[in-house]
Amino acid sequence: MNKRLLGVPVWVVFGLVVGALVGVAVYQKQPKVSSDVRAVVEGFRHGSVYVERGAPPVVNPDRVRQVIGDRPIVVAILADRPLPPGRPLVRSRQKFCGDVAVQVPTNEVIIFGTDEKDGYGSAFCTGKQFSNPDNPVKAGNFDFPLIAAAETAWKYRISATDLTPQVEEYVLAFDAQVSQDKVATAPRRGAVPDKLAAGDVVLSLGGIVAASVALFFLFSVVGWFFGRERRGNVRRLALDARLSKVGDYVLRADPQQDKQAEVSREYVLVLRALEDGEDVGSRVKKLERMIR
Repeated sequence: MNKRLLGVPVWVVFGLVVGALVGVAVYQKQPKVSSDVRAVVEGFRHGSVYVERGAPPVVNPDRVRQVIGDRPIVVAILADRPLPPGRPLVRSRQKFCGDVAVQVPTNEVIIFGTDEKDGYGSAFCTGKQFSNPDNPVKAGNFDFPLIAAAETAWKYRISATDLTPQVEEYVLAFDAQVSQDKVATAPRRGAVPDKLAAGDVVLSLGGIVAASVALFFLFSVVGWFFGRERRGNVRRLALDARLSKVGDYVLRADPQQDKQAEVSREYVLVLRALEDGEDVGSRVKKLERMIR
């Protein structure tokens, strides 16, 4: 409990070190959000449609905003540029759509961007929390079946210079599915979750460090308590041994000696005090001096 390292209690040092290590490990496990995804999500804080600078005029953002209304659908119209690489069996545009959906999990996400194989086009995905207490629907009905129904209709309306009908037909299919599922209230778009600010990160890591310090303090208190009990037992045994020597003196000494009565009386009082748990170390020393 009193051990120190560079003037600081050891339990504080261990708590800070462990807390820092745990904090770094937790922080590194947090999903990394690319600048492209972050820009799109920030755009959704201001409305249902995000238009990247340099986006080709093949999607009419004003018409898309009008069609979507307050439905839980968000659309990103990106520039005609390569997107970050995809994964095996997942093209870059679809992966980007999924990355955005992670950040806006209660929404349907539509991404217009460039794919490495089929050029500029669209990708659709559903946030994992699309079905939620405010929007209690069967999420599976709003995934591939919805896209398939919309695609059947839009393929006769789109052209290389106009992809807006994809959103229009998707919204029509969305409303049809809501009606078919007999949803009590039409799903509405919620607020985009606030980003985790730097201050929140600092507070979170600080909480981990503080919890680690508190934990090591608790360990040190428990260790000190049991150590004190063990040290108390050792000290008690030592006092018993010393008092035994005094007791031998009391039994063998000449009763006529002047200090014999005083030694005997003090010896009995010290034994009684020891049994009561009092600190009798100094009194035992006094007895030892009296019998020398």
